[in-house]
Order: sequence, then structure tokens, then C-alpha cells
Amino acid sequence: MSGRLAGETGRQAWWRRHRRTVAGIALLGVGVGVFTAHLRGGSAQILPPAPEAVCPLLRAEVLDLLVPGRDPSTQETDRRDETLSAWCVVQRPKDDGENASLVVGVINVGRADGEDPVTRARRGFSGEFPFNRDRVMLDGLGDQAGYWSELGPAGRIYLTVRVGARLVHVQYRNTMVGPERSREAAVLAAREVLAKL
Repeated sequence: MSGRLAGETGRQAWWRRHRRTVAGIALLGVGVGVFTAHLRGGSAQILPPAPEAVCPLLRAEVLDLLVPGRDPSTQETDRRDETLSAWCVVQRPKDDGENASLVVGVINVGRADGEDPVTRARRGFSGEFPFNRDRVMLDGLGDQAGYWSELGPAGRIYLTVRVGARLVHVQYRNTMVGPERSREAAVLAAREVLAKL
């Protein structure tokens, strides 16, 4: 006995016996596709325009004031996920016993994970602050501004300012001045860059 009904071809018999299995596999495929689309929904990354070089935004006299006896500044760029950044690094020579350095970055934030660039920049601003340090918010700098510092009197100051979908990040350390002067120096560097953006 072949399992065929009267007048039924082999192909018709096969479809009759396996239609539920085929329908189940097809539905499973559609379900996996819908689930994957849901997980990846809005995950297109759109990179922002690359920021311009940062070192030319800082006047030489300001760099000389903040990092006395400095070496020539260096320019760096970086790309991470949906951000493009440009950095200016200024340091003193290591052999004189004093430590002073300034790192200023402009970070342009793009679209990702279904969020617009401003929302991503807000999230990036909040992510700049470690949980085990006191965060001090500042008024009068961009849309959001705040800083935190490393422990100790000569610790590095980390200042971040958000303006729309752009972050300006300043790291400053100078063992020749106290923490209050270091904070003022970091704010001065941020203002210099913000004035020219």
C-alpha cells in the first residue's frame, strides 16, 4: 500500500502527509525573522561629520599658560561605534620633575540603536562620570557640563561639556598648582574650544 488516495499523484500524497510540517517550518522561519527584525529595529548607525582639528582651536598663549614649558602639541583622531573624535594632546617634557598635561577632545555623536544623536550625546555625557567619584555639575557651559577629579591634590581633572550632539572633553593635570586652579584651567580650555565651534 502506497498511502495514496484514489486518483492522487505521488506529489499530492506527499503534500497531504507533510503539509503541517512544512507550515510549521515556514511559520518558525517567519517568527525568527520577525524577532530578529525586532531586536535590530532602528539599529542603523549613521556616523556624524568628522570634527575639525582641535589644536588650532586653542591659542598658543593659552597652551603656554596651562602647560608651561610644553612640547609641541599633537593631533589625534578616533572612531568608536557612532562617534568620531579629534584630540589635541599637550605635555611637558618628562625629565624636569614637574608634571603638566592637557588633552582636549571634540566628539561628534551620530545615530545608533534607534536613538537620535542628541539622545546618544546625553547618554555619552552621563557615561563620562565614574560611579566612585563625586561629579560636580557646572552652569554656563553648553547644554550640560560637569567634572570629576582623581583623588589627591595633584589629581587629573576630567571635564565634559555637551552642546547638542557634540561633546567637548578636557583632561588636565598640573602638579605645580592646586585643584581649584586645575579646574579653572580645564574650564578655560573648554571655553576656548567652545568659542570656536
